[in-house]
Amino acid sequence: MNIAFFTDSYHPYVSGVVNSIDRFKKELERQGHKVYIFAPAYPAAEEEEGVFRFLSLPAVVQKDFRLAIPLSRKLIPVLKSLELDIIHTHTPFLMGILARYGARKLGIPLVFTFHTLYDKYLHYLPVAGGMITPFLNYYLREYCNSCNLLIAPSAYVERELQSLGINVPVVNVSTGIDLTPFKNNDEEELNHLRKIYKIAEEEKILIFVSRLGEEKNPLFLLQAYHRLIDKYRFRPRLIIVGDGPEREKMESYCQKKGFLEQVIFTGKKKYEEVVKFYKMSTLFVFPSKTETQGLVTLEAMAGGLPVVAVNAAGSSAMVEHGVDGFLVEEDVDEFARAIYRILTDEMIYNKMKKNALKKAEELSIEKMAGRLLAAYKKISNREIEEEAL
Repeated sequence: MNIAFFTDSYHPYVSGVVNSIDRFKKELERQGHKVYIFAPAYPAAEEEEGVFRFLSLPAVVQKDFRLAIPLSRKLIPVLKSLELDIIHTHTPFLMGILARYGARKLGIPLVFTFHTLYDKYLHYLPVAGGMITPFLNYYLREYCNSCNLLIAPSAYVERELQSLGINVPVVNVSTGIDLTPFKNNDEEELNHLRKIYKIAEEEKILIFVSRLGEEKNPLFLLQAYHRLIDKYRFRPRLIIVGDGPEREKMESYCQKKGFLEQVIFTGKKKYEEVVKFYKMSTLFVFPSKTETQGLVTLEAMAGGLPVVAVNAAGSSAMVEHGVDGFLVEEDVDEFARAIYRILTDEMIYNKMKKNALKKAEELSIEKMAGRLLAAYKKISNREIEEEAL
């Protein structure tokens, strides 16, 4: 099949959506299909074959994010030349509008993956955020109903879509995990990493991987970590991988509470490096309340890490309470207690570690790409034509 992915974010920008697009593109192409990307241009973006860039402007509230100008007289001729079977958009906004226009012009199916709980990001519009919610929901409902198929990355999102009043088919397809990088067991590399960050081999390590934005709830994590030290006299190291507008507040909090030396802020890291951090760590901690799936949670499981997460949104779909981790309410004491329990009970830890690895195997990118392809084929013109013959 020839597939076009439309997206409002792509390399060099780093996000869960970009990671999802990247993984599906690589796996679909490994299986013999062709995937083209239509995305905003970034000043530092390298030219890539099969990636079509659109003029863009920096977002006012987030300077490293670009807003595409979704206009091009060449769009339809280019799409025709690619002989597309499916247009798959990963956004309902700028590039998503362009994707819908292209699909209608060419008369081919339009698929939309509902990656994001968009209403959870309205704090970036402090003046009008609350007023926008009804209009946002109306727009999302209208856009979704104009598609031929919706992809929900978790059962939670599938339920959210149903509550919006969607009347088109919805298929649950998680973003799978490429297990290959996790199978490299180079202890020398991990020991070198420990040495760089001055971590003793016997130390327990908590890890949080995320963009450091308010919606990810990172200050709650630090409050729970402080409680862990203060109440339980337990001092594992905490590695925070990622960057964002909340980082300065987080570092100030650590300084104020006197545990800055215990917390390691790595900043943004390439995926290969993040995998090493997972494999070096002991437990994944995830305070976010806005995930649709929690892709980093699955990555952590592939690294053999049990999870302690706030019981909300996508985390509840990814983590099975008491099996591969603990889901707790957004309560500092509960979160700290769950961390302490897992890390001080070897039997619980080993059981959860085993089950985490099993979960990652079940949600491999190979299996998820297969599920996506089956969904494509059900609505593709090609299959309809073949069946008619």
